[in-house]
Parts: sequence; C-alpha cells; structure tokens
Amino acid sequence: MQSLNAKRFVKRREKSLMLTAHYTTKLQFTLVEALYKVSTMPKRELMELVISWLVISLCFSARGITELFSIPELFFMIFFASLISVGLGFLLHELMHRTIARRFGCFAEYRMWPWGLMLALILAFASKGSIIFAAPGAVYITPIALTSYISVKHVRRAYGLISLSGPVANLLLALIFYFTLKLPINWLIGFVAEMGFRVNVWLAAFNLIPVPPLDGFNVVKWNLMIWCLVAIPTWAIIILS
Repeated sequence: MQSLNAKRFVKRREKSLMLTAHYTTKLQFTLVEALYKVSTMPKRELMELVISWLVISLCFSARGITELFSIPELFFMIFFASLISVGLGFLLHELMHRTIARRFGCFAEYRMWPWGLMLALILAFASKGSIIFAAPGAVYITPIALTSYISVKHVRRAYGLISLSGPVANLLLALIFYFTLKLPINWLIGFVAEMGFRVNVWLAAFNLIPVPPLDGFNVVKWNLMIWCLVAIPTWAIIILS
C-alpha cells in the first residue's frame, strides 16, 4: 500500500514538474508579447502605468533623500537604479497579468490608485525609505469568455495562470539580473543588477503569499503543487540571501 502511494506521489510530482516547465516556457514568450502590447495601450492606461512606475521608483529612492541637497548625484543614481530594477519589475508584473487575462478572453486594464500613490510617497519619504507601501494600482479583470457554461475547474485554472504570471515575470527578471552580476561589469551596472535581483525576488515571494488579494491565493486554489514548486524555492532564496 505504501509503495502504491509512493508511486502515485512520484507520478503526480512528475506531472506537476512538466506542467510547471510547460507554463514557464509559455510565460517567457508571453513576456515579450506583454512588452510589445505596451505600444497598443490606450493613452490613459499607459499614462497611469508610467505615473505608477515613476512613483514606485521614487519611493524606493527615498533612502537617498538626505543626499539630495548635499550629494544630488548620489540620489539620482539611486533613483536611476530604482527606475530600472524596481520599476521594471512592477511594470512587467502588471503587464503579464494584463496579457494573460486578455488571452483568456477577459477585459483587463491597469488602473492606478491615487490615494495609494500618495500614501506610498508620504510613508517612503517620512521614514527615509524604511517603509514602502507598494500599492500603486492593479490590473482590473472583467470576465468575458469565462461564462457560466465553463466548469469551475477551468475558471480556477484561468485565474491561477493569470495570477501566477506576475510573480513568474519577477523571477525571470531576477534571473536576468543574477546572470548580469556574473559578467565583467562596472560598479553602477552591478549596483543596478544586485538591487534588481533582490527586489524582484522579494516582489515574487510577497505576491505568492496565499492570502487574498495576493496572487498566491488564486494559484493555491488552482494547483497547490505548482504553488509549492514556485513559492517554496522563492522564499528559500529570501531566507538564505
């Protein structure tokens, strides 16, 4: 009996590994598609996305606010690093949600949260970067193709993949920054790459927490094994680094 259960567990694990590899490969190609789709965005949505990008980058630059007047070059260097590492991570995270949702026939668009942006700026600069309230907005999804005749299983799969796409985008970006650190680069690129690696792993780990409204909640509802295969290694990197 134990041998039979062990075989079933191994079979399920192999199936989950194959599914994870399959979906990760598809998401890699979708990442390129998401970047391309920026050019087709409505002006209002694009403007709100850019404003959120700038504000989030500014919040993560708040640690250098004391140097703004004494050494302004240092502050702008930190802002530049945040713009690329933090801002790009936020941008790709939201774009992946938007792209995958539209693939499933949903209407999806990014909407910034003005009060969230104001609160983020106030907390960041008041605490000199110690407190970051990273809730500038979200991708709002309205089901179109997901109608009543589709089974609950398929709906959970759709929302699971939509939710998983954001953290996976952060992990892929973290991987790019990690391999950049292995190259013979100057100190500025190294600073940007190290910041990009740490922040994007943190963004992925935080969003994979299985509590609503975070992404991890929908992923767990869809497939617990896939959530474990993505979330546990991500949190292990956070703890060990």
